[in-house]
Amino acid sequence: MEPCISALITLIKQQDIAAVYELYENSTEPDNILQLKFIYQSAQQNPQVYGFYQDLCEQLAQRKTLPTGLIAGINDSDRFNFFTPSLKHNGGFSQKNAQGNTVLHVLFANPNNILPPFNYIRSLLLFESNEGLIQALQQRNQQQLTAIECYFAYNPHLSALPRHELSAILALIEAQAQLISQQSQVLAAICKRLKQCNNATKLDSQNHRVLLLATTYNLTTKEVLSLLSA
Repeated sequence: MEPCISALITLIKQQDIAAVYELYENSTEPDNILQLKFIYQSAQQNPQVYGFYQDLCEQLAQRKTLPTGLIAGINDSDRFNFFTPSLKHNGGFSQKNAQGNTVLHVLFANPNNILPPFNYIRSLLLFESNEGLIQALQQRNQQQLTAIECYFAYNPHLSALPRHELSAILALIEAQAQLISQQSQVLAAICKRLKQCNNATKLDSQNHRVLLLATTYNLTTKEVLSLLSA
């Protein structure tokens, strides 16, 4: 076991939370990543202490910016839900890693996510003060893609979205459109990448991905299909 973890466990058992804060603040970024992973895993293993560990993580995030190396690991709904309170602090939602990705980029593009939590994210925008989350929607990564555009290009699951999730992503697209101007070259890049997907040949004017692309870029579905078949 890594010393930074054994020290953390000892302090938690002693209920010396002030010392936990001090340990975390004085640890290196790699050690902070290990500590936060341990906290998350501990919360997942025991629902009775989930709230304690989530609150502890949030307190640590208030004292020190979350390490950028953690961003790629917040890649599914369980992890995103756990870290949501922490990401509200110190610009966590719009913080970028070495590839220029925010947690939203990672979450939306992850091929293991059959259905990214669009509705949950919309609820955060509607019912909580999440200026950082709004800013994250406009962030472009090194490929000049927003998080939603990463979903379009890299998420390989092209089946129809449930109605509430479709409504949610449309609301996110509308919020994004108010923040940034869409670029035709970005759409071309998305279509080029999307054509590599195994299911791309099945796309038609009724497919949700086609409809979303048309909505986002103010095109007809016929124009989108033309780009996909070029």
